[in-house]
Amino acid sequence: MSVHYDADRNDRQYYIDLLGGDGNIITKFYVDRNHIDGPEIHCITDNAIIIIYNALTNKLVTKLIARPGQIKRYYKGTYPPKYLLDLAYEHQLGGYNEV
Repeated sequence: MSVHYDADRNDRQYYIDLLGGDGNIITKFYVDRNHIDGPEIHCITDNAIIIIYNALTNKLVTKLIARPGQIKRYYKGTYPPKYLLDLAYEHQLGGYNEV
């Protein structure tokens, strides 16, 4: 677990747990944004949570409560599962993505 996640994301983890936990990973995406710490693996779960790991160290970087737009960007050129978009929309309506 990264220092960032451990120190700064207790509130977010509380809401993730409240929403049913991380869920099960359904898709993984390799993301390289030329970050100083290297590329990342972004995991999308069936609970509309995005779990991000450093691809070099395998350390947890952060978790996000997804919005529909975020999920759509990962699935560019294809369609994400409708239930996943619906769940992400519910998260957005509840304001959970802002935690």
